[in-house]
Amino acid sequence: MGCLASILALLLLPLAASAAELQVRYPAGSFAGDFRFAYPVRLLQLALDKTAADGPARAVQAMLPMGTERIAAELERGELLDVATFPASRELERRFCAVRVCIRKGILGIRLFLVDRRRLDRIAAVEDLDGLRMLRLGQGFDWLDAGILTANGLQVVPSTTYEGLFPMLADGRFDAFPRGVYETAPEIARFGADIPTLAVEPRLALIYPLPDYFFVSRRNPALAGRLLRGLETAVADGSYEALFQEAFASDLRAAALDRRRIIRLRNPYIDDIPHAGDPRYWHLP
Repeated sequence: MGCLASILALLLLPLAASAAELQVRYPAGSFAGDFRFAYPVRLLQLALDKTAADGPARAVQAMLPMGTERIAAELERGELLDVATFPASRELERRFCAVRVCIRKGILGIRLFLVDRRRLDRIAAVEDLDGLRMLRLGQGFDWLDAGILTANGLQVVPSTTYEGLFPMLADGRFDAFPRGVYETAPEIARFGADIPTLAVEPRLALIYPLPDYFFVSRRNPALAGRLLRGLETAVADGSYEALFQEAFASDLRAAALDRRRIIRLRNPYIDDIPHAGDPRYWHLP
């Protein structure tokens, strides 16, 4: 039975509640206190709370920092992690059980450009995709985004670590660093002390379809089914939207997307988007 079929079958079965608290282990990020991993843990706990009839459960973060490849390997192994989040792709959906409710309503695919303001002139003349193709863009070497950018004819300069991208930008190794709309402010707060010229480019935004899901080992479809039921319940009762607004509303307002020139890319790594166009599941700029 395929992963999706297993999840759907489990949704129809009542699960016996357990008195023992289940600890659901989620990654810690690539460095201590990695802000990018805080919201998914809160949403994971919300999904577990919405399925409390299945037994008490608590989302906890692993103690060991990990990069993307290590997270995927550990999730497959199942000794340190039970669930992780990745941008969706056909390959990952074959490898793991995907819980197909986008955890951030698609805003991972809304990108602003971090730049070094000393070299802002390099991007100041860009008006469209052809202009953007003249620039070099920084990305993690194992990020799905790097493949999306390359597939659209853009030049990518890879880094083996997330933290290493910021001094590379400051050193002029590339011209701009596309970041999620909610990532720029905390990244400037974290890295700006060492790179005071770090800034958000004020005119452009890059948008491509990029749902990010919780993924679970194929050996644990029961957990995938529980998370899907929990997220669907949270969407239906409004608690998913409330958490999304609490986490991201101020970043979306600050981005002022209605005043930016939008450059749209295709994503060759996905085939379909569940609930496409439904504002309960997607934030549509």
